[in-house]
Amino acid sequence: MSASLLGACTTGVGGRGTDDDGTFRITADFETQAAMWLGWDAGLESFTLDLVNALQPFVPLRLLVRDEAMADTARAALQRRSLWNDSIRVMRDPLASYFVRDIAVFAVAARARLGVVDFRWNQYGLPGWCARRHGGDAARVAACSADVETARDGLDRAMAAHTGARVLPSRLAMEGGGVECNGRGLLIANEALWLGRNPGLDRTAIEAELLRLPGLRKVVWVPDGLAQDPLHRSTIVGPYVAWGTGGHTDEFVRFADARTVLLAWPEDSEAAVHPVARLNRQRMQRCFEVLSTATDADGQPLRVLKVPLPKVVERRVFLSAAADVAWSKEWTADFFPASEKRRQGDPVMQVASSSYLNFVVANGVVVLPDYRPHGTPKAWQDRVVHTFEAAFPGRQLRFVDAIEANWVGGGPHCATLSEPRVDVLA
Repeated sequence: MSASLLGACTTGVGGRGTDDDGTFRITADFETQAAMWLGWDAGLESFTLDLVNALQPFVPLRLLVRDEAMADTARAALQRRSLWNDSIRVMRDPLASYFVRDIAVFAVAARARLGVVDFRWNQYGLPGWCARRHGGDAARVAACSADVETARDGLDRAMAAHTGARVLPSRLAMEGGGVECNGRGLLIANEALWLGRNPGLDRTAIEAELLRLPGLRKVVWVPDGLAQDPLHRSTIVGPYVAWGTGGHTDEFVRFADARTVLLAWPEDSEAAVHPVARLNRQRMQRCFEVLSTATDADGQPLRVLKVPLPKVVERRVFLSAAADVAWSKEWTADFFPASEKRRQGDPVMQVASSSYLNFVVANGVVVLPDYRPHGTPKAWQDRVVHTFEAAFPGRQLRFVDAIEANWVGGGPHCATLSEPRVDVLA
């Protein structure tokens, strides 16, 4: 089937959004799903096919593509892997992006109503990155900021139109990968991320807006995300650079159930020798201090489980002219502030945005990224398996190689969008 989307550390407590059919609430990833959405990109074909293979037995799939030519390409690739069947629905939208998680945040309400939270879109905080990249050069900052694809601000509303969902407006800017809810009124928010996406608003003002989101009653603030998830292409420390979102929660802190929180945790041995892992230990320790004393929206304590981070995955990249390299390896000296004194031809060490926390839950399965092919010891990943088996009893665990998505700041969760099953959850 084919269709067109456009054609169709402290906490606060607050109120709830409503409509005529009752109270909406933002759902949690671990709740029952009606469908799983995926995007398509030729450079990430193998990763996407592996995701389809892992998810297909557990949830109906929806494929979001830009046009009919891309639909044909995707369908042919799925057929080559014997993964195509009539249950997969293909939807077209000229603004479709690969990382569909960031398109929409779903909510449900009484009488089996579906909602979509309409966050503002600013290209993953691009204006803030431009300001840092070009310093006091107002003209260059303005030119860089003009690259925000303003039309994509309507993708969440297009998704609402297609799914028959009510649009639930918010004046905050954010993507789905930065919205971590337990489905029962609690949001874990990365302070650095929300402040960066919403310049001009302080934390108090942002929290007031968050508590106007559907069903939210409490916010737990953690200070920062993983070091290998910086804002766009940026320096982490010394020669280490990465391409990231600026701190999406789906990289480092996730709910396994309404009161169980999974937190990324660097191994002692790596934190002792690698500067990126050392930064992560400092950041995750601060997050742990907040979460270990936090409570849910009903005042009950949270259970925090530490999930080992994989061994740091890195590659040497030379700063070259953009025309000479594929977009996923495009690194130029101009991406960095002049104060860093980087030059064309300089080598840097790109760190992948690798994390087991960028998993996706689909009814009876949890799909995780696999880092054993990229240097993570078996004993580390075995501890991940044991933690997830305890956190998600009764669900199968499946692993996919996500490294190509990691190089561009993504992973299995980023590449999927969970549509809740309203007749069960409302």
